[in-house]
Amino acid sequence: MYVFMCYPKKIAIVLIPMIVLCSFLHPAGGFQSGSDRRILLITLDTTRADRLGCYGYAKAKTPNLDALARDGIRFANAYAQVPLTLPSHCSIMTGTDPLYHQVHNNGFDALDPDIPTLASILKKSGFQTAAFVASFTLDSRFGIAQGFDVYDDNFQEDEILKNFRSERKAEKVFEALSSWLDGNGTRPFFCWAHFYDPHLPYDPPSPFREEFSDRKYDGEIAYVDFFIGKILDKLRAKNLLEGTLIVVAGDHGEALGERKEIDHGLFLYDDTLRVPLIFYSPKELPGGRVVSPRVRLKDIMPTILEMRKISAPNSIQGTSLLPFLKGRQKKDLPVYIETYYPRDNFGWSELRGLIDGPWKIILAPRPELYDLKNDPREENNLYQKKAAVSRELTEKFRKVVKESSRKTNAPRRTMTPEEEERLKALGYVGSRSPNEPLPKNLPDPKDKIEDYLLYFRGNLLETEGHFENAAECYREVLRLNPDTPWNFVNLGFLYMKMNRTNQAIELLEQARSKFPASLVILTRLMSFYLRAERWEKAISAGEAILAIQPRHFETLFLSGSAYAKTGKWAEALRYYQMALEVEPENKTLRHRYAYALAALGRNEEALESYRRLKDLYPDDVALDLDMSRIFEAMGQREKALGILKEAAERHPSPDTHYAYALALEKAGDLREAVRQLKLYLSTTAEVQTPRKNNALRDLAIWEKR
Repeated sequence: MYVFMCYPKKIAIVLIPMIVLCSFLHPAGGFQSGSDRRILLITLDTTRADRLGCYGYAKAKTPNLDALARDGIRFANAYAQVPLTLPSHCSIMTGTDPLYHQVHNNGFDALDPDIPTLASILKKSGFQTAAFVASFTLDSRFGIAQGFDVYDDNFQEDEILKNFRSERKAEKVFEALSSWLDGNGTRPFFCWAHFYDPHLPYDPPSPFREEFSDRKYDGEIAYVDFFIGKILDKLRAKNLLEGTLIVVAGDHGEALGERKEIDHGLFLYDDTLRVPLIFYSPKELPGGRVVSPRVRLKDIMPTILEMRKISAPNSIQGTSLLPFLKGRQKKDLPVYIETYYPRDNFGWSELRGLIDGPWKIILAPRPELYDLKNDPREENNLYQKKAAVSRELTEKFRKVVKESSRKTNAPRRTMTPEEEERLKALGYVGSRSPNEPLPKNLPDPKDKIEDYLLYFRGNLLETEGHFENAAECYREVLRLNPDTPWNFVNLGFLYMKMNRTNQAIELLEQARSKFPASLVILTRLMSFYLRAERWEKAISAGEAILAIQPRHFETLFLSGSAYAKTGKWAEALRYYQMALEVEPENKTLRHRYAYALAALGRNEEALESYRRLKDLYPDDVALDLDMSRIFEAMGQREKALGILKEAAERHPSPDTHYAYALALEKAGDLREAVRQLKLYLSTTAEVQTPRKNNALRDLAIWEKR
């Protein structure tokens, strides 16, 4: 419809029948033009709008984002609903508020698979769908992957267990996306690239580290912009750029010391809510336009669907921005805002609010009201002075909550009586019932800002290696906030870094008595037991966790490992199988599963598992060594020797030379065994290890034969 607006009226009249005809030839989901065929969504984690050149920041080095804004349409006032990564992306992907999709915090919730996503709708409409994310916060286990044919959440090679520090640089995201484009650029696609780099700790690589030595946050954004340029170059080289709809959005902003806040999630000020939003599609949209009215991230999904002439599901609460893109709509949209981060992570009150017209209300233990038009820095709280406005906005907020909340709204997961009894039977009993709700009169985060800064000081000292000073900070935070499980965990982790394992375990056992149903306590305690080689206690802790969350990946994996350490291979295999149902791509898990099969004498199944791994990781010699041992156990010595010979030739290393030497000696080829053993001794970095001592002894014996 928008295309024909450029033509004279009499021509438009002639074209109307063709439009009607096209609607029959191309039903919803069909592709009317080349520009319909490709959609690229780029999300910039932790990126403030006011740190890009196109948003007026003179010190920025963001030429590629600036070019997209110059040649596309820039939204001057786009807002996140939540200043946290997972909930914000859930709003982007579902077109709904957190009230509806019910993902309120990173790691605490997962997206309901029954809620339609942008990827699932586009996939049904004939698009290939692929995502390349950079942080564990968006791991597939949190439900955000639904609808994607490819969901690349591999952050670090050979990473055994992902955690909230698992991430990858922009360079790696680009490499994965580029490789995918090489094989998929000719078909209709929806591709999502997520860049995490501007998140703390700010550590841009060279040359951005040197250029932005005093502004590392800006350096991280400049680094991401560089690889956005690489993506654009890739699309241009493949003749895909002109026909691709590109949407760039920040998921939330970042506090850089305003009101003493560091990072994001604690407060609901514009520093962490106002984000960049750019639409670029040269065949569809005019360049150089700036849209001033306020819009929301939840509006992205319905906009893309309408631009592609695809029907939106009834669940969508966002509004298509096409009228804004065309300059017809100039009215601000209201924004529901929230953060449960203070409650879940620190034991303080959650914050919720509403932005409507010039006003922002934040409903906290000490409520706040700001006139954003005349007080954009939110320095003058008018909640008492503008009592009538406060009452009106509070009523509007309640109406939004009532209308936007999902009818099937369920509380965060609590234990059933049977699960509670199981915990008691396992010895996990505390002073407070696991199902008891948190207190209502929680502190206002504004009143706990010094505790918050003390935690961050401890975190910084820990990062810099000043463990004793960090421990003092964490102990004081724990003293001031004893009802927060994470405060025990942070101190316990630090004790483990200091090799004070028993002290770490003792601390978390105290915490377990206080918070018997806290997954964060139980999972960390289990890992500490494993580090201390207390296998039975680790297994018991694992049972307690799985009573609460049966598909908890880390626990399934570690339970299998604990049973393997005690030689109970059937139990180990059972847990590895369950873990594979959650994370089938995990290389280490697949390796251990194959090893457990071999330990149980299921050699053919083990070999098949190893072969599949070898196809994916042809240079991993550990797989060769394991396969050779299986063939040896099966009496197929020639096959074992063949694998080891190829491994020693293709990947010469102390491991391959030593394994090959032992196999050769058993086979009676003493001369070659001696040569391989000498190669091991000449290349190993070992000093006085049992293996090296055995090799020296064997060499002396073999040479005398």
